[in-house]
Amino acid sequence: MVDDWYEKVFENKHEDINKFLRQKEAMGRSPRTLNAYSRTLRKFYHEQFPDLSPAETEVRHIEEYLHELSERDLSQNTKRRYLESLSSFFSYALKRPRFEDINSNPAAVVLEEIPKQIHDRPDCATWENAKKIVHEIADPRDKSVAVLLAKTGCRLTAALEIQQDDLMLDEGFIRLRKRKGGKQTVIPVDEEVVKTIERLQKIIPDDDLDYLFVSMRGHRLSRERIRVAVRQAAIACGIMGEDETRFHRKFTPHTFRTVFTTVMRQQGMDDRILQYIRGDSELHTMDVYTRVDRGEVQEQYTECIPSLYV
Repeated sequence: MVDDWYEKVFENKHEDINKFLRQKEAMGRSPRTLNAYSRTLRKFYHEQFPDLSPAETEVRHIEEYLHELSERDLSQNTKRRYLESLSSFFSYALKRPRFEDINSNPAAVVLEEIPKQIHDRPDCATWENAKKIVHEIADPRDKSVAVLLAKTGCRLTAALEIQQDDLMLDEGFIRLRKRKGGKQTVIPVDEEVVKTIERLQKIIPDDDLDYLFVSMRGHRLSRERIRVAVRQAAIACGIMGEDETRFHRKFTPHTFRTVFTTVMRQQGMDDRILQYIRGDSELHTMDVYTRVDRGEVQEQYTECIPSLYV
């Protein structure tokens, strides 16, 4: 099943917005980011204010939209994301003379008044809990994804996009081609990851399939499937309650990223190397200009990464 985020972005009835989306696509924005922009702009101008044009949009319209979002009991950060999509469009238009009718960014005015909530890492985000969850997952496909998440700190979307030709297991590396921001990174993996993938390959139904993580029918595994598998394992291990909704008490696929980062720092990994492996967006140019040495990355990784099976 194709992930909804990778479908073609929505068209908007306002050509100014379509130009914005096309430009962002040409600049290399990821399908996920493009869809976040386009969905928000479509809801705002097609549903919330169908008779309003971008040039006519005022602060009061943004405030009314924010009030509607608040009635849906959305978190502060979720409301910020919606307004950030609107603000990105107006910011883009203001910098281009051809959008002469747009002379302000009403979304930015409201956005300044919404504080960003910064969550502490979940209390359950420990290496011991990560190990318990990996051991609890029975299905070898789901387990192999969990192993990769725990031992590389990559995002779930990036893991599920790995293809067979991204594997450089003899050298101890895997290429992640769908990282946040659209960049690619070659990251190190240890012997546990290599053996996990080799066992997985023995049960893959067709060697001609492109993706590494596929179902018995040959479809790429979905993010929801992995979320469910991790949640069920966390509940079965007693790490979280069945009805748990609190951030600091939940263990999700993304929690593996927090666990990995914490463990690597505790083991003394160089921040520059850790940020490279994590694929942090602000270091998009690092591999191009400073040429992080793969041998150095692999050496530090091997020294720092603990075992899931000891």
